Amino acid sequence: MSDSNRNNIRVVCRFRPQNSREIREGGVPIINYDDNGDSCRMEGKEFQGNFTFDKIFPPETQQKSFFDESIKPIVDDVIGGYNGTVFAYGQTGSGKTHTMMGDMDNEEFKGLIPRIVEQIFHSIIDSPSTMEYTVKVSYMEIYMEKIRDLLNRFKLTRILQESLGGNSRTTLIINCSPSSFNEAETLSTLRFGMRAKSIKNKARVNAELSPAELKALLKKAKNEAVSFQQYISALEGEVGVWRSGGTVPKEKWASMDKAGSTSTQPPTPTTPSNPAIEAAKKEADSRPGTPAPILEKDEREEFLKRENELTDQIADKESVLAAQEKMLSELKEELDSYKSQEEENKKMESELNELKVQLEKVAYENKEGAITMDSLRESNLELSAEVDSLKKQLSEHRLSQKEGDKEQKKQEKMAAMLAELDPSGVISKKEQQIRDTLLKLETIGDNSSPLTMEELSTLRRELSDSKTLVTQHEQTINELHYENEHLTRKRDELEIRLTTLELEYEELLDKTIAEEEANNNIDITETIAELRGKLEAQFVAKKEVQQKEIDELKQELEKKNEELHKLNSALAELKKVNEDLQNAISDKESKTEGQKNVADKEKDMERIRKTMAQQLADFDVMKKALMRDLQNRCEKVVELEISLDETREQYNNVLRNSNNKAQQKKMAFLERNLEQLTNVQKQLVEQNSSLKKEVAIAERKLLARNERIQALEALLQDAQEKLTTQNQKFEAQLQAVRERLEQARSQKSSIASGLGFGRIAKPLRGGVPVTAERK
Repeated sequence: MSDSNRNNIRVVCRFRPQNSREIREGGVPIINYDDNGDSCRMEGKEFQGNFTFDKIFPPETQQKSFFDESIKPIVDDVIGGYNGTVFAYGQTGSGKTHTMMGDMDNEEFKGLIPRIVEQIFHSIIDSPSTMEYTVKVSYMEIYMEKIRDLLNRFKLTRILQESLGGNSRTTLIINCSPSSFNEAETLSTLRFGMRAKSIKNKARVNAELSPAELKALLKKAKNEAVSFQQYISALEGEVGVWRSGGTVPKEKWASMDKAGSTSTQPPTPTTPSNPAIEAAKKEADSRPGTPAPILEKDEREEFLKRENELTDQIADKESVLAAQEKMLSELKEELDSYKSQEEENKKMESELNELKVQLEKVAYENKEGAITMDSLRESNLELSAEVDSLKKQLSEHRLSQKEGDKEQKKQEKMAAMLAELDPSGVISKKEQQIRDTLLKLETIGDNSSPLTMEELSTLRRELSDSKTLVTQHEQTINELHYENEHLTRKRDELEIRLTTLELEYEELLDKTIAEEEANNNIDITETIAELRGKLEAQFVAKKEVQQKEIDELKQELEKKNEELHKLNSALAELKKVNEDLQNAISDKESKTEGQKNVADKEKDMERIRKTMAQQLADFDVMKKALMRDLQNRCEKVVELEISLDETREQYNNVLRNSNNKAQQKKMAFLERNLEQLTNVQKQLVEQNSSLKKEVAIAERKLLARNERIQALEALLQDAQEKLTTQNQKFEAQLQAVRERLEQARSQKSSIASGLGFGRIAKPLRGGVPVTAERK
């Protein structure tokens, strides 16, 4: 092992197995060990990393193997004259007691302390008989940062001064748990071990020197002191030259080699030297060169004990002095921080006051804005009401205009419908065709052409078919007549209903007039408005009913028009058949050889002609009836529309003629006066409301301004009170700091004066008893 490694604290890490609690809580091993035995890796949730120590022992390591590899070299160094220290560090339950103590009665499980004691005594037994050893035992307890010697009543205050960073060969054992249950504690222990590895010790052999060796050491120390004094004098002279503005060549710079090669009497420097060093030099030169007396063993032990006690006291005083100096520096820093904080507080207070003023200003402006918004909101509500009323009037006007356009469109549609439903042209055409057919039949009688029996039978069959078709059409015409009668009855019912409604309207009007005459105290305007509402409701109901009936009549007229078209088509077919018959008869009669049935044929033709003439007459009658029916229905529709107009006009007349002429004049006069008064009142109300709004706005602004003034006054008073309080507090703190500073200075001076003699080593002179020196 190299010297540098032996000067460092040797840190070994030992892991124990998982205990039952860790297994029960679900802990798992999180430590991985390398094969080289000096590094491990932690795989935890909060930290993952590697740690390297002088030696790492896994959980299965035995006590003997651990002692032989880690502690036995320290025991050998102690036997060789070095100080040795072994101590264990780790969390509660990590295996420190098992490592240090173990089972003393069990050879396999006994710990380090029994094995160290055994190794010490084995080494003493194996050593030469000319060497003398002294073995002392102390058993200490460290609990709650307090040290208690279990074998001695005295407290040992510097137990580890030489062990950590001093004259000792030290081995630190860190005990850890490999379980994830104690991850945080294991990480803390491993980090402590890494920090402890950087501590270096300066171990040296503890030996008692003879007087000759002590003289040699003293002479060597004096020579070194003279060399250091010469070097110091040279440095002080060089510094003086540099401070005076001069320069020193590089070859004349002071160095330790030049100081050692010069004479023992260096030149006096330009600057005064350290008085303490000069006094120590003179005292060393003035001492006699007599050899030191040889002390007895008991006196030497007492002297060493007294020296240790004085050294402990000096160390305690030095620690107190260091603590006082540290406290003084802390108080100075605290005073500086207080000053800086005071300045920052002043700046913050000024900024805070400015921000408060700005906040109050913004709040005041916000209040004024809120007042303005309220006034604008009220104006907006009024304008919205006016816009709603205008929209309502516009919608009413559009509705009335739409109704007028609808009425005009209805009349145009009625005229177009009557123009389309006029079948006079079609019927006249059909009538002309039938008359042409009859004329052809008459011409057939003039042409006495014979017809065969087959042709006559065919003609008769075709005539019978034509008669059947005519019968069917006659039946259809009868059905149309029945429907016409049904529509006529429906029209009569509508007329009766209209008459009933008119009577109810007149009764309602008479009743309303009677109520107005009986109750003269009731406002006429309100009565007219109520009557207007009732009449409008009745008028709307009647209008809807009549419109519905008109739509039904239009549908029925369309159906009848379709049936007339069908009849026209049937008549066209009959005409065609008759033409075919006429052609066949004319052809056959011209070819007939016999003339015996001419009279019969003429009779048949005459009969056919009469039948056709009769059918033509019936068709004329039916055409006239249909035209009358259509005309009556169109007139009924027009009458219904006219009745609607008359009802509307009567309604307006009722509104106009609800009172007599005198009352109308009086009402007109009163209405004009009322309108004028209403306009004047409206202007006054508007002026009054505007004035009230302005007064309310002004009052609210004045109130907000007064509140802002009061708030600013309160803020100013609070700021003054806070400033006064802070000044008093700061003065009190400053006074306390000054007192503490004076106290620290006085303590420092007293400690320095009290410890001035303790730093000077005084030799024991011959003839002075040890007991007197002890006192």
